[in-house]
Amino acid sequence: MASKKKRIRPFRVLAMLMGAGMLAMLMRFPAKAVSLERQQAQLVEAAQAYGEAQNANNRLKGQLAEIGTKEFVERTARRDYGYCWYGEIIYQVGNLDEIEQQLEFDVYGQD
Repeated sequence: MASKKKRIRPFRVLAMLMGAGMLAMLMRFPAKAVSLERQQAQLVEAAQAYGEAQNANNRLKGQLAEIGTKEFVERTARRDYGYCWYGEIIYQVGNLDEIEQQLEFDVYGQD
């Protein structure tokens, strides 16, 4: 009897190719998982930075809205430029730490 030739069935070829593809995907999965975790950490950091920037922006908007008020102009003129109203007297007090250090003095006649 003549030996039978085994024919290659397309289903077997397709199954082998799919198996090889699945094996390749499984080998790449850990690298993708690490990349995904890194991207999630970057996303959390970006969200925190955005929240901080938003808070700073809101604070600056409040300061900008206050700049045009009469109270702000008066407070800035008094604090930064030493301005005062007619009849007011300005007293400048030095640095308290320096004054306390200068209080240590020698009494005349004691050795």
